[in-house]
Formats: sequence, C-alpha cells, structure tokens
Amino acid sequence: MLKNLLIAFTSFACTAAMSQALVYNNGADVYVKNGGFMIVKTNSVQNALGLLDNQGTVVVEGFVQNDATISGLSDTIRLTGDWINNASYAGSNSWVEMTGGAQLLSGSQATTFNNLALLGGSVVKTQTINQEVSGTLSLANAELATDVHEMLVSNNVPAAIQRNNGFVSSLGLGRLSRATNSASAYFFPTGSPSSLGTSLYRPIEFRPANTSANVYGVRTIKGDATLDGFDVNVFDDSLCKVNPNFYHHLHHTTGTSAANVTMFYSASTDGGWNAQGNWRSNALWNYTGAATLGSGQGFSTVTVPNYNSFNDIQFALASKSFTIDAGADLQLVEGETGQFSPIVTNVVSPVFDWLPTTFLACADCPTPDVTPTQTTVYTLLVTDAAGCSASDTVRAVVMPDLLLLPTAFSPNGDGVNDLFRPANKNLRKFNMQIYNRWGELVFETDNPKEGWDGVFKDREQQLGVFVWKVDYQTTNMKKNRYESGNVTLIR
Repeated sequence: MLKNLLIAFTSFACTAAMSQALVYNNGADVYVKNGGFMIVKTNSVQNALGLLDNQGTVVVEGFVQNDATISGLSDTIRLTGDWINNASYAGSNSWVEMTGGAQLLSGSQATTFNNLALLGGSVVKTQTINQEVSGTLSLANAELATDVHEMLVSNNVPAAIQRNNGFVSSLGLGRLSRATNSASAYFFPTGSPSSLGTSLYRPIEFRPANTSANVYGVRTIKGDATLDGFDVNVFDDSLCKVNPNFYHHLHHTTGTSAANVTMFYSASTDGGWNAQGNWRSNALWNYTGAATLGSGQGFSTVTVPNYNSFNDIQFALASKSFTIDAGADLQLVEGETGQFSPIVTNVVSPVFDWLPTTFLACADCPTPDVTPTQTTVYTLLVTDAAGCSASDTVRAVVMPDLLLLPTAFSPNGDGVNDLFRPANKNLRKFNMQIYNRWGELVFETDNPKEGWDGVFKDREQQLGVFVWKVDYQTTNMKKNRYESGNVTLIR
C-alpha cells in the first residue's frame, strides 16, 4: 500500500479489470497537478484513507467513493458511476461531472458541490441524501430525482441553475431549494418523477420582494391532489374550481420576505386558470389573492404578488368565481335592431350562451344584435376555460310605435327628468315647439336628443303648464305625423 506518498500527475492512466475492486488509496497523499490527468478505465476510485487533491482532471469510468478527504482548485472530476461521499469533499471553483446513466448521488455525508453537471443525455440521477451546490447546477437534459431529500442551490445568483430540458423531481417532502438575496426572478425547473410514469414538467418562479436572505423550495406533484387528502372539490367562496391534474409543495424555510409566486402551465392540456389556491388547516382550498395572467418559458402563467403564507405547503392552480353584468335593457320598437352590451371582465377564454335564441343574430357571441317583435327576457350564461360559470338576465323591451313624451319634468339639476324630450330611439324626423300660456314660443328643436331645460330668455320658468307641438316620423312610418299636448314644469 502507498502511504504519505506525493504523486504529481501530468498525464497518467490507471487501468483495472472489471473483476478487480478499484483504484484504492489507503493513506497516500495523491495530487493531480494543474493541467494533469488521472484516468481510471472501466473501474472506480475509492479514497479510503488519505488525501486526493485534484487541480487537474480526474476521469473515472466507474464510481467515486470518498471515505477520507477530496479537495481541489479549479478541477474536474468526471465519472460514469455513482458519487459516494462518506467524509470530506471541498472543491473551490471545481466541477463534478456525472456523465453516466442511472447514477446515484449518495453516501453517509451530504456533499457541497461547487459546480455540478448532470450529463449523459435524458437520464436520471438520483439522490439518497440531502445535497448542496454552492456554484452552478447544470441539469442539461437530465432528471435529478431528489427522492425524499433536498437539493439546495445555495448560490443566490438567479442564473445559478442552468438547463436544456433537464428538471428536478421529488417525492414526499423532497424538493429543489434555492437561496435568494435579490428582488429578481428565481426559476425552479421542477417536474414529477419519471419513476411514477410519464413526467409532467411544471416549473415555479419566486421573485422576492426585497434583497433579504431567503430560501424557497419547490416540488411538483402530478395527479389529483384529492388522492393525497386535499380534495379539489372543496374550496372557499372566492374559488369555483381547483386544478385536478397537478399541484405543488412550496416551502419557505429561511427568511421572512414575501414573494411573487408564478405557476407555469400548458393551456392546451391543463385548461385555463386565473388564480391560485392554498390548502390550509381549515381543510379546504383558499384563494390566495388577485393574480396576474401572462406567459413565459413556453407556458401560460398565473402570478400572485407579495405572497408570504407558506405554513401549509400545498398549492394549486385555481379558477376564481366571477360575476357578469348582462348590460342595460334595450328599448326598441317592433322591427328595430339593437345590440346587447354585457360587461364580462377577468374571465379566461369566456364562452357565451344566450337563451332564448329567438330574435338574436347569434346565440354564442358576446354582443349579439337583437330584432324583437315582442318584449323578451334573455339569460346570458358565461363559462370560463376552467368550466366555471355565471349568468345574468337582460330585457329587450318592444315599445309601441308612438311618440313617447312625459307629462311633466323637473329641471332642478338633480340629474333626474331635468329635460323635456322624447324617449323614442326610432325617430327619423322630428320638430318640437313649446309655448307658454301667452302663446310665446319658448323652445324649438329638430334634434330629439336635445330637450328643453325650462329656461326662456335666460330666465328659469316657474311652475306651470306649457303646450308642445311635434311633427315627427319614426323609422317604420311612411309619412309624418303631427301631435300636440301639455307638459307641466315642476320646481
């Protein structure tokens, strides 16, 4: 056995047969100098006792097991087998590159990797213990399965996690955690484990409200939360539906800062959502507050701002209950066409249904034209992308084809009946003259929307009866009609 032996490698290959155990250090101080290579072909390395100090590149076609001390400066350890750390690993600006297939990140001691790259294509790397990355975690195209453990990225730079199609999956209370110290967007590329079937990639983003130190964590769970005891059919009055396809565990383990929480989803496969729900100790899903809808990372997004209640960790996309206003009643004469103008806001992909369909130009459009021959009450039903609905009624009132003038008006400035004018909306021609009791012409107009305000020669007229004469024609009349009558001015 080698003990207390200094070895400086510039280019060194150690080849062992698969039947042999491995390259075994039983107490030597082994150094790989800057620019040097240590290559172990088709086998593994066990640092059982002593020091392995790497400042170059160590390539191992097998596992690396550390039972003593591994250190390095700007070095690379590249392995195709498992990483097993049972003692002390300290790398400064170093990389551990895992290039094999189903590799484990294991051992009895958690490893603090400076930089960790999970290479080898669309493969799964699995944790058997909590792990940490203090520099960059490069997922590439791999799935990092933390199992019930935590992967903590303690580097608080927002870009500390890099990926192509890679993601982090977890079970139980396992999670991907990130340290933060800025009011920037911190992305959590999380999905459901492939070990449970086809993975569902649904990430989360936290944007802290300030620069205080915080640690947030995420796990994505595929499937109906009801099966885990969080019934998606039970929610408060502000919600009308909770996503039955997936949900999240969201943790806030360090710090007190609120954060914008963004959920990502596929509208084409997950449906449309406009809110978030949090399962709390009252045993139902609770509305987490007004959300902003958007898009990013190829997904649709729902963002709840300044949220800071993570005592209960179950969160899901939801749809907020809503109300609609079918709009003002229409007053029409027979054969006249009007248009309904409902007020529908903050509804994701609304679908409109008008009943009855009688006299309507369309029954599934938001603002249908209507040409009634009789007064009809219509019901508007609006359904959103999540299947939530609300309804309201509106009338199309058919008025007689007559001149509609009030018998009194009160021009006192209260906004009610201040003008004397016709209520008709179907006048094609119009001329109105108003006379006082001495026969003086006090007002005349050809505009049916212009009414008399009770003023003559810049003086407000007192209470009394005035005579009106109107020459008019409606849209349905073939010729003009003449009418006269009285109106009482009230003060």
